[in-house]
Amino acid sequence: MVKEMDVSTIKKIGIVGCGVMGPSIAELFAIFGASSEYEIVIYDISPSQIEKAKTRMDIDFAKVSSTGLFNTSDLEVARNRIQLENDINSLADSNLIIEAVPEKLELKLEVFNQLDKLTPPSTILATNSSGLSITQIANATNRPLMCIGTHFMNPPLLMPLVEVVKGKQTSDQTVQTIVELLTNVNKRPVLVKKDIPGYVHNRLQAALFREVMYLLDEGVMEVQDLETTVKYGLGLRLPVMKVFEMVDLMGLDTIQNVLNYLYPTLNCSTSPPSFLKQMIQAGELGTKSGKGFHDYTKSDIQESMQQKEAATFQLLLMMQQYD
Repeated sequence: MVKEMDVSTIKKIGIVGCGVMGPSIAELFAIFGASSEYEIVIYDISPSQIEKAKTRMDIDFAKVSSTGLFNTSDLEVARNRIQLENDINSLADSNLIIEAVPEKLELKLEVFNQLDKLTPPSTILATNSSGLSITQIANATNRPLMCIGTHFMNPPLLMPLVEVVKGKQTSDQTVQTIVELLTNVNKRPVLVKKDIPGYVHNRLQAALFREVMYLLDEGVMEVQDLETTVKYGLGLRLPVMKVFEMVDLMGLDTIQNVLNYLYPTLNCSTSPPSFLKQMIQAGELGTKSGKGFHDYTKSDIQESMQQKEAATFQLLLMMQQYD
């Protein structure tokens, strides 16, 4: 019988993938796990990706330093605890490995199978998938009890939410260990008890996307007015008021009456709208091509993201008053 990990036994954390998410997840454990002094290794098969990750971490640590919330010497210690390697054997003695490779099931299955053979049976294997089946990924291993989903929001260092997703065989001990670990590094873990496509956050987001695209396609409202409606309606309420609190405030009887006549009129399409396919065929892919529902320049995108990260940080500080 394999003895399962508890949070006190996690000393070394491995990250697979030097893309968008992996380095930021490593930074999170290095900075906020200071009292535990985790050893952190990021592995990527590509030396060029590792070099890009080093550059990106320089920028990230500079941003964190500019907040004035951390001692500069403490940040230097945190940075030095992160190792970047292109030899997968550097992960062999990890107590927890978080996979953050591209969102392709075949690739994740291959990585989990390889990690299962590489590491001790007690090592917890987590995937940062944003919606693939944890159960299916776990089946690529001989340790489904110790396989779990940890869906970090982007950027992981800034965004508090992490969806902890149970596969059909994920043990309660594994769940408890991961929830405690994430709580210890200032995250807000939420438990997704059923392994459903998209988990919860992306399903809620997809429901909003489906309705706004439907309203646009039907000519009910133009893009800018839809943006304004969401931003200054729901967007302004949700940071200070919980969803079910809103329902309580409106009155459950009132909500039932509204939903009785509104639900039949909501969009329930099972495929994206045709105009989206037409935009993609025209090369309008959003920020990556410079045009989507809005127009973008490279400098606009960089400046906008910096401003949005700073604003999100300020918003988070304000939201803590309304927990």
